[in-house]
Amino acid sequence: MKKKALLAAALAAAAMAAAYAASPPPDDPLDPARVAGDTHKVALDNPFVRVLDVRLPPGKVEPRHRHPHGMSVYFTDWDARVTPDGAPPEVHHRKAGTFAWNEAVVHGVENVGPTEGHILRIELKH
Repeated sequence: MKKKALLAAALAAAAMAAAYAASPPPDDPLDPARVAGDTHKVALDNPFVRVLDVRLPPGKVEPRHRHPHGMSVYFTDWDARVTPDGAPPEVHHRKAGTFAWNEAVVHGVENVGPTEGHILRIELKH
């Protein structure tokens, strides 16, 4: 029984180390809190998730930045022109009270509608 507990502890430690290794480095030049700090505020940061409170006024164009996989929760109705690296821009209507899973991405975003975009972005670290 002790061997199983030791093995479980070792596997848990390895999983934690992998989670830290998968996290973007703190000096990532495409970190949205760094390159778009006027629109991205870190609301929570722990070993498992980073939560960004994002407010994008009408007409605002964010510089190219990176997000790991995670989830977005939309608090307002707004229109986003999203330009992922290597793909053409697409306009997406975001609806208040909805949420979406997001794969890891490097992109630029522009608010092309008349209302502020308010998003809670939950970024997973593993």
